[in-house]
Amino acid sequence: MITKNTIKQIASLRQQKFRKELGLFVVEGRKMTEELLHSSFETLGLYATEAFLADYPTFDKAEIVSEVQMQQMSGLDTPPGILAVVKIPQQGEIKTDSRLVLALDGIANPGNMGTLIRTAEWFGIHDVVCSSDCVELWNPKTVQATMGSLFRMKVWSTDLPAFLKQAKAEGSAIYGALLDGENLFQMQAKPECILVIGSESHGIRKDVLPCITHPVTIPRVNGSATESLNAAVAGGIIIAEMIRP
Repeated sequence: MITKNTIKQIASLRQQKFRKELGLFVVEGRKMTEELLHSSFETLGLYATEAFLADYPTFDKAEIVSEVQMQQMSGLDTPPGILAVVKIPQQGEIKTDSRLVLALDGIANPGNMGTLIRTAEWFGIHDVVCSSDCVELWNPKTVQATMGSLFRMKVWSTDLPAFLKQAKAEGSAIYGALLDGENLFQMQAKPECILVIGSESHGIRKDVLPCITHPVTIPRVNGSATESLNAAVAGGIIIAEMIRP
């Protein structure tokens, strides 16, 4: 039977401070939990309500908790009825093998972060390199927005300018989403390259700009007055165009 202390600890994982301190994060929802249980991530606790298990009996290994207990543990306004506590994996050395590597510079919005990771997987990208100040990967909103891609992707947090400088020195083509770049639809991407997407409010920052070898832009249609695109939307459009045969 779940204890009050365990419930309190799980509830504390809504805060980054305790996720970092305990090395744990939370996954909620049927689909996300299914993806988790089929991954290499280590699940330390699995909890479900009787009502949820009545609809989804395949999760019979979950510990049964009451609706009130689930509400206390959950970070969602309407708990889906199943919750897992997961160990944050240790980050290893950065080793990329995707033809196109996605680099994220200062992405602050967890929804955009998760959507970019999910979009990258859709287009066959396995490697995402994030600046150290991107929104935390284990933020519940980031986790949820990945829709399970998190459990299959390789995502690193690092000193992005240093990573890109090294890649540039080794001859990598580094594309950057900028307002004054080459027309995306008129260029031909290099066979192997890195694509940098900047933050929602600042774009690609000054310390990263010198690393960009190929600035690209998504042209506006009919003189649109919109200043910029959402980071996740822009990333999806550019990736889709760059991977075309």
